[in-house]
Amino acid sequence: MVSISVFVGGFLFDLLTLSRIDDLFNLIQQAIYLLILGTLLLCEIKIKTGSLVLSDKGKKFWQYHDLVVHFLFGSLLSLYTIFYYTSASALTSFFFIVLLGGLMLANEFPQIQRLGMPVRVTLFSICVLSYFSFFYPILLGHVGWIPFWLGFLSSLGTLIGIWRLNFKVGPYQELLKKHVLAPILGVHLFFLIGYYFSLIPPVPVAVKKIGVYYDVVKTEDHYNGKHLKPFWKIWDKGSQEFLSRPGDKVFVLISIFSPSNFRDRVNLLWYYDDAKLGWKLEDTIPLTILGGREAGFRGFGSKQFYHEGAWRVIVETSDGREVGRINLTIKHDDSTLVREFKTDTF
Repeated sequence: MVSISVFVGGFLFDLLTLSRIDDLFNLIQQAIYLLILGTLLLCEIKIKTGSLVLSDKGKKFWQYHDLVVHFLFGSLLSLYTIFYYTSASALTSFFFIVLLGGLMLANEFPQIQRLGMPVRVTLFSICVLSYFSFFYPILLGHVGWIPFWLGFLSSLGTLIGIWRLNFKVGPYQELLKKHVLAPILGVHLFFLIGYYFSLIPPVPVAVKKIGVYYDVVKTEDHYNGKHLKPFWKIWDKGSQEFLSRPGDKVFVLISIFSPSNFRDRVNLLWYYDDAKLGWKLEDTIPLTILGGREAGFRGFGSKQFYHEGAWRVIVETSDGREVGRINLTIKHDDSTLVREFKTDTF
């Protein structure tokens, strides 16, 4: 019960002190947490295998190490779950979030805790790989296969280096390979497959706001989207039921968060639900995004030629991972009444 409370405490602490993903203090804090957590797990393995013997004074401090480990895991895993969640859009990405959250909670059940070291090494590997996966896009200013592979190799190299320095030779080799090396390799293999199957959300890019409009007017500080949404349709984002008259264009306006000094491209993929062919890609509109603005970079794409029916606009990063989407239905409007547009401000 105490360990669960400490874990929740770490979760809430990080939730309440959460700042921008590219905040320097935040990155340094994570690195320190990982260093402390890695040191404690390393000592724990060595104590269990008999290669480290604590003094009487050391044993007094060591009895509290479990609480520190739970606090650090709670803090780091909550942070990474939130960052992944804000960048997730596709259903496959949400499966990844659920899996990560499930692992985070599973570690607090006695049945899972009895498995011991493999679970902790798995969680630690996820934390290390997540840190490097966020760090390189922030450092380089874009997402893609280069930042991914730099993060992947940095994480794998760090953990394999720790393994070779501490456990390459000595007793309990087979046990350590099963309980330490196998989880490390398993986590990295899962992330590798997940990246190429678009299971991993494209952190640090995140869609903050998206909507469908009849026009977009840019002022000095804002983008204003004109819509005809009834007041009671609070769930709609702009005019997702688009009543089209001759000459109307369909605008999709988005606000995308990305770190400072970030410059990359997203694509707006316009899909039409064809009665015979199903969802069919009709158009691709590229947008260059610039990072740093707290409320997100604003941009829009428009379509002048379209059919009536169901449409879907998917926002994809330059490496083909979905970061947002919106559905809309286009219907012909025969009315000649004057339309009174309302405005959403981005």
